[in-house]
Parts: sequence; C-alpha cells; structure tokens
Amino acid sequence: MQPSFPLCVFIGLSMWFKNLRLYRLTDDWTLSPEELNDKLAPFCFNPCGSLDPLRYGFEPPLGREGTQYVHASNGYMMICAKKQEKILPSGVIKEQLEEKVAAIREAESRPVGRKERDGLKDEIIFSLLPRAFTKSSLDYAYIALQEKLIVVNSSSAKRAEDLLSKLREALGSLRCMPISPKHLPTQVMTQWLRDSEAPHQFALGEEVELQATKDGRVVRCKKLDLTASEIRSHLDSGMHVSKIALCWKESIHCILDDQLGVKRLKFEDVVSEKANDRNPETKAEQFDADFAIMTLELKNFITALLAAFGGEAEPE
Repeated sequence: MQPSFPLCVFIGLSMWFKNLRLYRLTDDWTLSPEELNDKLAPFCFNPCGSLDPLRYGFEPPLGREGTQYVHASNGYMMICAKKQEKILPSGVIKEQLEEKVAAIREAESRPVGRKERDGLKDEIIFSLLPRAFTKSSLDYAYIALQEKLIVVNSSSAKRAEDLLSKLREALGSLRCMPISPKHLPTQVMTQWLRDSEAPHQFALGEEVELQATKDGRVVRCKKLDLTASEIRSHLDSGMHVSKIALCWKESIHCILDDQLGVKRLKFEDVVSEKANDRNPETKAEQFDADFAIMTLELKNFITALLAAFGGEAEPE
C-alpha cells in the first residue's frame, strides 16, 4: 500500500520571536486595537482556490483560540499574516515542458521559440495548480505604540516587507522605514572584534562571519573564541564583520547582521519562566503572558542595541 500524504502542509511559528526586523513609524499611530481590527478584517486570509498560486491575508494571532485580528497588551498590538502557496516542483515543470517541445518539433518539424516555450510553460503550470500541494506559513509582527516601532518576526527583509505591504494595503497608508543606526554596523562590529569586547550589557558569542571588501571572500567561524589570534589575522588582512553572535545580559542570544537584522533570537529560560509565573490556565492566557514578557524584554534589548551603534540616525 502506498503511503498517503496530506494535501496541505502547515508550518506554524512560536509566539516567541526568533528574528527581528525593526521599522520606525514616521507618523503618529492613531488607531485603537478595535479600529485596527476593523481595518484588517476585509483583508483576512482565505485559502488558495484550485487555480490560485498564492494567497496572503491576516489571521488572528491566537489562531483557533482567537477571533480578533489584533491582540493588544500594555501598548503593544500583535498582528499575524498567513501565506499559503502551491508547491510546483521546477523539475516536474521542466520535464513536461521538454516533452511538449520535443513533440512539437517531431510533429511539425520546426523549432520552438522562446515566446512559445513561455506560453507552453504557463499552460503546464495552469494544468498542475489544481493538483498541487499547498504550504502555509505565518508572519508575526507587533506595533509598539510608545516606541513608535513595528517589529517583524522575520529573518528575510522581503517577507517583512510583504507583511508591511499588506498592512499598508489594509490601512490605505503606512509611513515607516527600516531603522538606520548612526554608525555603520560593519565598522562598529569590526571594532568590537579588534577591541575583543562588545559594548556595555553585551558580550561576544562564539560565531562570526567575515567578508573581504576587495574580492568578496567569506570566512565563517563557529564555536570559536572570537578573541583568538586567527580572527585578528583576518581583520588585519582587510576583512570586516558581516554577522556576529552576541549575548545580552545573559538573557538573550542572537546573531546580528550588517543590516541590523537580528536572527536566531533565543530567550533564556529565565525570561520565558516569567510568563509561567503568572499561572496561565488557557492557551489564550499563556499567549497573553508570553506576549507581555517578550515585548518588555525586547523593548530594553532594542534600546540597548541602538545605543551600541551610537543611537538612531536622523531621517533625511
């Protein structure tokens, strides 16, 4: 008997953020959670139809435990967007395309031009879509009213921009921009390695990625003392830091890149246990407790991170 496979593969994310993309709100935020919920509702997620290659829309952050598209707590508003896309293996498309092209050449004794190939490829995709598997993923973000920030849980700038674009579509207008520090991250992080010391509240981890400006060489070091002589040799040869592992106050570990993107964010147990101290009895209460603790911790972390780069650059 052949194994059966589900027609839909769902990938969920923990409420605890694993990545950070930081955006500065350049206008005052005036919407209440209720008003924002009403704005998001018409742009809610709907599953892919038989011929839809992709669908993207807002979901309740609490999933099945909630009905609202906004989860608000202590001046923070969590939102969630769901992306569902059809999986069409490129190898299958290519194989069927080559078969059609070969059949035309044999039957009509003529070459198949690029434009015709593109048309055949579109026909193949159209025919495969109704039978394709689907893959879903969730993108979380929260709006920090007091700090005038939007924090997106994404390691990819494109995925973060996709969420912001959908939010902009729902609101009609959303003026925000990626946070830009006063001092270039590559220069600052490289200086940390030269000094063998991170700024106050931070400590160097055991991972770094170095790049050479001239020839683009990349050196990746893991599980290594970043004060070691071989690291200094790479710096002396003209390489600079593009990614570095950091620890903040022994409560948050992460990888920081040259775009001020925070990746592989990990909260120590001492942080997550604060939420359990509230003794939540339901999944919704647990979500609310986690959200409250996480946003408070990240508020202090983001403040310290920006200070480490001389503060935030003035907008042009």
